[in-house]
Amino acid sequence: MNKFDCSTSTATLETAGIGETLAVLKVHAPVAAPEWARWLEEIGFIAGEQVSLMARAIPGGDPLVVRVGQSTFALRRAEAACVSVVPVEAFASSSSLERLALGGAQA
Repeated sequence: MNKFDCSTSTATLETAGIGETLAVLKVHAPVAAPEWARWLEEIGFIAGEQVSLMARAIPGGDPLVVRVGQSTFALRRAEAACVSVVPVEAFASSSSLERLALGGAQA
């Protein structure tokens, strides 16, 4: 495990399929870079916001081109791994209490 590992039990933006529309569930910061959570939230990665992976660099897949809301960014894979995501339909159909149980948005 490296010092910028944001591993969680949920899917992350790093592992998303290209063009897949997802919703941000939660942002996790690695221990070595706690400022990443604030920075990712400031640029739009907040619970409930729609995101999609637009492209991966070749070779190696780093950086990633992601769209959050109406903005497009290049993120390193390590940063994208800090963004927990779920399918939009799953986020929309879950109640606020279920999202809280999953560690996502506040009611």
